[in-house]
Amino acid sequence: MDRSQAISYLARNNLLHIDMLEILRRKDTEILYSTGRGILIYNKACDVYMISAQDDQTVAEMLSIFRNPQVIVTHQNCYVKTLQKQFSLQRKTICHQTAYLKKVPLPVPKTGAVIRPLDETCLPFVLKHYTHAEDNEPYVLGRLKSGAMFGAYIENRLAGFIGTHAEGAMGMLEVLPEFRRQGVAAVLETFLVNRFLSEGRIPFAQIIAGNEASLKLHEKLNFSVTDLTLCWLS
Repeated sequence: MDRSQAISYLARNNLLHIDMLEILRRKDTEILYSTGRGILIYNKACDVYMISAQDDQTVAEMLSIFRNPQVIVTHQNCYVKTLQKQFSLQRKTICHQTAYLKKVPLPVPKTGAVIRPLDETCLPFVLKHYTHAEDNEPYVLGRLKSGAMFGAYIENRLAGFIGTHAEGAMGMLEVLPEFRRQGVAAVLETFLVNRFLSEGRIPFAQIIAGNEASLKLHEKLNFSVTDLTLCWLS
């Protein structure tokens, strides 16, 4: 399908759709439906569908295109219940989309933290401290093996970590309690933002609704935050 038409639709609300725009840059993303009323894309590597639609009729036209979806990311609330019922997706996670839209790298905070890549030997540590580790061991291991996770070390102690999710969002940010309020989270976020920029990518993250601490951190780092929410269904 016409990629330029899909990008044109998504660019009407660039911030809300930044995850779709970024994943469309990958060769393993397929455009399944694209009109001026909506977009449906699928990434095989992540096994994730992403949808944006203006009306119920557009969603109805898309339903037969889905192929046994296990994960769907919605960008409007009006059809969430329809997709849940149609595909028996019980888990729902509501998020705010946030992105660093500037071209200038962030200044590195002055702390004693040193950033180092993490590998699979760090799996027990990450599983112990990652808030969403439940039933996610294979996923976390895959992120570690792919070189997508980094740790902040203070005096050779691992104080916290951050990573890039399979679909391209920044996340998995955790700081151990004894190292909080020392700027470790900001150092990790800054490192990953600047890494994204050096690779020609737009840094973006999806913050679970109600996580005020994470929202404040991203706003402090000059991220833009959409008022609308997206939803992960699985």
